Amino acid sequence: MRADLIDIQIEDYGNDVEIALSGSLNKAQLSAVREKLDALMSGPGIFFFLNLEHVHFAVDDYLDMFLDLLNKTKDRNSTMILIFQNEEQQEYFYRYRNIFEIHESRDAYKNSGLSKQLKQVGIYYGKKTGLRLTPSVAIAAGVLIMGWLVTLFLIIAAQGRDIADKQSQIMVLQSQRDRYVQEIDKLESSIGPLKRLGVVEDTSQLNSFGAIRDWVSYLKYLENTRREE
Repeated sequence: MRADLIDIQIEDYGNDVEIALSGSLNKAQLSAVREKLDALMSGPGIFFFLNLEHVHFAVDDYLDMFLDLLNKTKDRNSTMILIFQNEEQQEYFYRYRNIFEIHESRDAYKNSGLSKQLKQVGIYYGKKTGLRLTPSVAIAAGVLIMGWLVTLFLIIAAQGRDIADKQSQIMVLQSQRDRYVQEIDKLESSIGPLKRLGVVEDTSQLNSFGAIRDWVSYLKYLENTRREE
């Protein structure tokens, strides 16, 4: 519809309502534009797409108007999306680019599920700029990575100490084994003469863990056994 030199076109898609503004808007038209948009966005609809591709804002006062419309839309549990892709509008809304939902078209908004979620946490992706992070997200990511590296270092250090302890235990056990082997060899060599004399019948009693540790003790053991008989 056209009134008071204001060109506003409306397309209703059920839950989606697209409102297109065109022409040059100055301060004198601000009040009328505010009133018309407020009335249109108070009606049926959940998603209100404001197509600003072919409009020129001669003053900055319209920024406050759009902020006020955004707050009213949220109070009604609806969503306001700005539609444009020209450089003039990008410069005009640059200060509030993180406040408004801005997309190239209605279809672009519908297909922006993942991109929109990333923007909400401060992650931006563009074909020309690549992946960009806001300072707060970059700091949080840096702290997270640093914490992960410190945790990994502590785990590696703990595993290194555990390996060193196990190696030390293995060395001690090997040393004990060598000592026991030497004791057994020594006992076997010392019992040799007794075996030839027929004095020793059961050599299984002579080892490093038995009660009899040398041939003198064994002779005493035999003598005591005979006396008991």
